[in-house]
Amino acid sequence: MKMKILIFSTLLTMFLPVLQDSPVYAADVPGVTRKYNEFLPSRLSPDDPPVAVYWASPDGRERLMRSEYNNDFFELSSNFQPQLNTLYCGIASSVIVLNSLRLPKGTAPSQTVFEVITPKEMGGETLTYPSYSQLTLLGIKTDKIKQRDVIELKSKNTKGEYDPGLNLEQLKGVLETYGVNVTIHHVKTFKDEHVDIFRSTVKKVLRDKDHYIMVNIDGQVYGAATEGHISPLAAYDEISDSVLVLDVAGYLNPWHWVPLKDLYAAMNTKDGDEYRGYLVVSDKP
Repeated sequence: MKMKILIFSTLLTMFLPVLQDSPVYAADVPGVTRKYNEFLPSRLSPDDPPVAVYWASPDGRERLMRSEYNNDFFELSSNFQPQLNTLYCGIASSVIVLNSLRLPKGTAPSQTVFEVITPKEMGGETLTYPSYSQLTLLGIKTDKIKQRDVIELKSKNTKGEYDPGLNLEQLKGVLETYGVNVTIHHVKTFKDEHVDIFRSTVKKVLRDKDHYIMVNIDGQVYGAATEGHISPLAAYDEISDSVLVLDVAGYLNPWHWVPLKDLYAAMNTKDGDEYRGYLVVSDKP
């Protein structure tokens, strides 16, 4: 009887991830420390060298220069800012995207809290600050999506639980309070045809001037230091089949290239009861 139970448990361990259309991951290694810009092997290929590539390395630079899908890099990098604290990855990513959408058009509103009034001797004029900021993105409107104090771990939610940060659905709601179009995609399965669809979406978005894409990932799946995390994508290299992640957690990871399939696996993870995924953001006409 014990032998039958052992065989059944072994088979269940082997085939359950397949039945759930999920990738088979190697177990995490507890207690592993790393230096800045050091990536671990991907859980999809734990016996191989790390798959993430530092963007400013010779290989990383070559990928960017030869990429035919790098239009978003130039706007996003111009407006890039690292997250202000460990809970603000979604906030920082949203500010980067909103500024990339609206600063070139001159449609970003002035942040009155940052405006400066010059002395009368200098004319007494108001120096405006027409740019979105992580310090002012959350407010009365976004509190209807999720209270700022809950996001910042200063209080519990209505269920009496601590629930810091923003999940993908909540981030969509926050962005929509700023009048942009947001399409949400939850990555519930890990199938080749779905990876192909994502690849087509990435190529289309990163080549035009009107859309941006943000991914919600467990970065440790492909060897990054971040767990649940949100950052924009900036470029796609067809030869290496990799995407450039403008990681907003600058204190943990630099910008880096990661194979598209490994990134997709990092989205095919759960944040609470829902799967992670990605948002495609564009401005309303």
